[in-house]
Amino acid sequence: MQWGGGGESGRGMGRIWLLLTAMVVLLAWELAGEASRPQPNVSLWVLDHQGQQPPEKGALSTVTAESLDEQVSLGLKAHPVWLRLRVVGALPGQRLVLSNPLVQGVELLVCDDSGCRPVARETHFADDPGLAAALPQFRLPVATNELLLRVETDQAIRFNVQVLDDVDLHRYWRDLLLGQGLYFGLIAGLVIYNSLLLFSLRDTNYLWYLGFLSGAGAYFLCQNGLLLLYFPQMGARLNEALLLTALSVISICGLQFCRRFLMTARQDPRVDSLMRWLCWLLALAAAIAWLLPSFLTVVFYSLLGVLTLTAFLLSSVRGLWRGFRPAQWLLMAWSVLVVGVVLLLLVTYGLSPHNFWTLHGFQIGSALEAILLSLALADRISLLQRERETLLEEKARLHGMSYLDGLTGVHNRRYLDEALPAAVAQAEVSGRPLSLIMLDIDNFKRFNDGWGHAEGDRALQHLGKVIEEVVRDIDPVCRYGGEEFVILLKERDEHQALDIAERIRKGLATTPLTLLTGEQVLLTCTLGVAKRLEGESASALLRRADQALYRGKYAGRDRVVLNASGGVASTTS
Repeated sequence: MQWGGGGESGRGMGRIWLLLTAMVVLLAWELAGEASRPQPNVSLWVLDHQGQQPPEKGALSTVTAESLDEQVSLGLKAHPVWLRLRVVGALPGQRLVLSNPLVQGVELLVCDDSGCRPVARETHFADDPGLAAALPQFRLPVATNELLLRVETDQAIRFNVQVLDDVDLHRYWRDLLLGQGLYFGLIAGLVIYNSLLLFSLRDTNYLWYLGFLSGAGAYFLCQNGLLLLYFPQMGARLNEALLLTALSVISICGLQFCRRFLMTARQDPRVDSLMRWLCWLLALAAAIAWLLPSFLTVVFYSLLGVLTLTAFLLSSVRGLWRGFRPAQWLLMAWSVLVVGVVLLLLVTYGLSPHNFWTLHGFQIGSALEAILLSLALADRISLLQRERETLLEEKARLHGMSYLDGLTGVHNRRYLDEALPAAVAQAEVSGRPLSLIMLDIDNFKRFNDGWGHAEGDRALQHLGKVIEEVVRDIDPVCRYGGEEFVILLKERDEHQALDIAERIRKGLATTPLTLLTGEQVLLTCTLGVAKRLEGESASALLRRADQALYRGKYAGRDRVVLNASGGVASTTS
């Protein structure tokens, strides 16, 4: 496949896509770095307690607890979740950090015999409130090992519990930002490149693709806490509403992209109807995210996500089944996204552990998908360009056929009616000469009656070949009607026209026509020549050539006659 038409251009685009794919690999590598960092020993238990307040004094040891590792994955919960923490080996000044920016409704408590006391959440890190807002964190109390963590959120309860000092926290956040920088650099590059294509090609597919990219960028800004980093005052609720709205934008733009890319309105009306209904439901979901944010809103989005992915895959498979080749790129793109979304849904409902792939799989999948969708667009444009070129060639062929005589292969009367006035106008402007030859076969009716119409047709074809052997390619030969032909001689005066006419006459008279019976006969023709006079119209020039032809007929045939302003000259055999 070529992008932009030449081999050099195709190789250049191939290098671009190789670079973009390498950026995705680097993204995964950088994001994996923060997941593999060793942590101090933190033991976790989830308590069988759902109240708003911690277990009563003295009852903590009797509450049923389930042991967890440092990676918490409890799914969606409609009630508060209580975790018991034991930190071993923590140093003074270290912080307890939760790695998921979406889990904002958290409270840390220190419990002893006198009861439970809250630990103030850190609001600044190195005089910067952004990082503290993006990652929930608490300064660990001195000489305290037993802690309670209360989590209440509409999002999935999934995070790593980490104990970090300021240096480690800064390094952790730097590594995460580097990975995010690679991702957003990829998205920005695709947005710029496809924006240029949108303005040059005026194809609405690129508009929806850009909407899809923008929605993906906004979603991961919210999911990874980058908006909270730069706008800490916005709060968790606003961040969640923006995140879900971005998810609606991604889905709606993806569905509209599919509809137009695969032309489902015409090719697959049932799937097209499904996708249009899903767009309305996703718009409704975005409104609900702002007006009624709750645990059920996330569940509603999960159901819509499954339906949307099904529509993506179904439309792509059916498009490929119809023989639309670019649908293969679309199918690969949606398949990659499905893997990422499945990982996200599994961890959202607590069916999979919280790890690197469930945390960043959706983002890596979206990066690969963005590249594949861009390839799909490139392939589609290439295919449409080839189809357009084929149609133009066919149109040109049919257009040319409409100006050709079906029997002799020379131009027809329709062509002459357009070409002669244009040539006269050009000669009038340039002041260059223009001449016309009109001729026909002598005694053609007698030949036709004697040898039959089939031989008469072959005689006309024979004359056409003789004429084309004498005139230039730029001098149109036209069959005017019956056995009459007209030759348009641009930039030829009467002397040159007479010479050409005489060569045609002699060529026909000396080149026998072989009949279907094997016999050979010689034909003759009479030719009338006229050079355009200053200010003379096309019809007047044609009429003077016709008059010269008939003068030649009356003078005995097999001759060339010139109709000049000063009289009539003729040449005979």
